Amino acid sequence: MVRRAGTLVAAVLAVDGVAHAYWSTGLTWPAPDSRTLSLAVLGFQVPFTPGVLLPLTALLFAAALLVGGRARLGRRHRIGWLLQAGTVAVTAGLLVRALAGLVWACGIGVRTDTAFYWLNLFVYTPACLVLGAAAAAVARQEVNGRSWVQNTALAVPLLIAAASALYGAHGYAPERQRGYRPEAGSRYVETPVARFHYLREGQGPAVVLLSPGASSTFARRPQLAAISRTHTGDVVDLPGQGFTELYDRGFRFDLSSMTSAVDSFLNAVGVRTAVLGGNSWSGGWALAYAQSHPRPVSGLMLLAPSGLAERDVWSWEILKPLVVGELLTNVGVGSRAGVAAGIRDLFVHKERVTDQVIDAMWAPGTLRDNLRSVYLLERGLDWRITQDRLHRTTQPTLIVWGAQDTVLPVAQASTFGRILPGAKVAVLNGCGHALTLDCPDQVTALMEDFLSVR
Repeated sequence: MVRRAGTLVAAVLAVDGVAHAYWSTGLTWPAPDSRTLSLAVLGFQVPFTPGVLLPLTALLFAAALLVGGRARLGRRHRIGWLLQAGTVAVTAGLLVRALAGLVWACGIGVRTDTAFYWLNLFVYTPACLVLGAAAAAVARQEVNGRSWVQNTALAVPLLIAAASALYGAHGYAPERQRGYRPEAGSRYVETPVARFHYLREGQGPAVVLLSPGASSTFARRPQLAAISRTHTGDVVDLPGQGFTELYDRGFRFDLSSMTSAVDSFLNAVGVRTAVLGGNSWSGGWALAYAQSHPRPVSGLMLLAPSGLAERDVWSWEILKPLVVGELLTNVGVGSRAGVAAGIRDLFVHKERVTDQVIDAMWAPGTLRDNLRSVYLLERGLDWRITQDRLHRTTQPTLIVWGAQDTVLPVAQASTFGRILPGAKVAVLNGCGHALTLDCPDQVTALMEDFLSVR
């Protein structure tokens, strides 16, 4: 019986290893492409490259050998301790995955209209439960005269840690900061997508600035004041930012959804043609909108924009795995001190990180949809789309980068300048990633100069 259980676990793990080895060649069957495959298998997008898949392949084959060896060689073999330790680890891993799968099966932390949800419900979680039970049966055999409880004690803290992580990801949320209010002059416009929060000042040709990614209209105040002298300036919070209230519960925080949100806002406020600006994530959204809707965009002002298919810094990449992203976001945003430290890393001029700036960037982030957007955007934004279209993006474009940017390397500025037709690139020494607040005078001067001929 134990041998059969061990053979079952080893066989399934080995088949899974073969599948990962197959996908490492670039083939994606049964999915049409690697993105669809990643979303179906993991629930979020990761590159299905040999560097990612081959280590997983090796791990799966090693797990298969350990469980299979434990079932066949028994407790008295000279490497029985290693086989037992490996079997316990495999058991714990399968049961932790099964526990997470049960949470996701309830619709917590995942969308219920995706292939991953149904595969998790009917395939992944049942399989992990069965295989976890089978691996536990193998591990239960007496080892060196000690009881199964003694030899599998490691599983208990692992399960406790897993339960704590799941609670932190899906049962806990930081307290919403209700005392913080939108700034004076705020406006709202209703659409089926969201109730957009925005600022408007001035008269003349339209300039629409998207709030910096994971921030609010507050961060664009210095530029709005300057732009409004010669243009009609709008600064808008897109879904997941600032004080915009999301209505569409099926909203996907990906490029398609974010560009659709831009279009909804422009139509709602009657802007037919505008210079569009963005910073960080929102620079990438502005770029993507100009690529998919070229007519309404007469120019682009992009400050340290996303848009290249390159890995983010580790502190953002780590938000991509399920549970981990939710947990780190909830815990991180719940700590004002932690957020403040992260904000300071975005500035070279630390003295400009005042309590007012910290509160303006932290408090809106505690709103439910803004919390969700952090990890969902990190998982859902596919910048290969924007990079592939760069050479066909013909709008006049201003690219500004801080030489001391700690989020998106300044080397990306030259990449944009090389590929993007007609781009003007400026690199500001002594400036970090939060360009609109860290170096407001330099940024404003460049934007005014760019707009002076439009």
